[in-house]
Amino acid sequence: MCIRDRVSTQSTGETDWTMSIGIKTFYTASFAPNPQLVDIFAREKGIDLESIEKQVNILINENRSPEMLKINPAGQVPFFEMDDGKGLSDTIAMCEYLEDVKPEPALIGTDPATKANTRMWQRRMEEHFVYPTFEAFRFWTESDDCAGDFKGIFAGKSPMLLPQVWREMREWALVKLRWLEEQKKDSPSEFVAGDDFSVVDCQMYITLSFFAIPGFGDFLTDNAAELPWTVAYMERLKERESIKASTAHIADVMGA
Repeated sequence: MCIRDRVSTQSTGETDWTMSIGIKTFYTASFAPNPQLVDIFAREKGIDLESIEKQVNILINENRSPEMLKINPAGQVPFFEMDDGKGLSDTIAMCEYLEDVKPEPALIGTDPATKANTRMWQRRMEEHFVYPTFEAFRFWTESDDCAGDFKGIFAGKSPMLLPQVWREMREWALVKLRWLEEQKKDSPSEFVAGDDFSVVDCQMYITLSFFAIPGFGDFLTDNAAELPWTVAYMERLKERESIKASTAHIADVMGA
């Protein structure tokens, strides 16, 4: 079944069988942060990706298999295989695509000003919070500080691993959260880019939730006193139906 055959309407939750958005298969590893970003975004839009998803075992490098690389030469998940057989990867590009084919509810913007504001905040947080956190985690898995299931999982997969600087990378990310706190003191809002939930919040949620790991640390519990807005913000996000459903789906997939 193509996703063009099944798109839920935001207002009623019923299925719109006429809308075509051109996606054949959603290749994903639901437990991982970037796949969950796209999953949450799609659920907020009322788009059903579950019916066309294919789980990829990234722990055994299935995403790097010849079959997968033929569709997505970059080798990461998630990615879409489109109706024409072409691949579309990279989370923000995938979300932009979903936004364009189903504009409502808007998660990037409704006009040039709101779109630019969302993209500004997305880049601010991605460059100085999300990226440093991801790299800190990768470096930590190669360090003597890491033990357990994550130990060595990126060995031979990442082009560069610098275990000696994982703490500094994590501190870089924390500095950006402190900066965000200062911005929200001056201009309070419910969400990062303003009063409306956006793609920025999808990305913030998956980063804050996935990387709360014993040994690596938890930005919120470790720094709650200096991050009051972010702590409260995360509690608001956890109550969203899209995030509850995504979390439940991950539990179902992992238990299968």
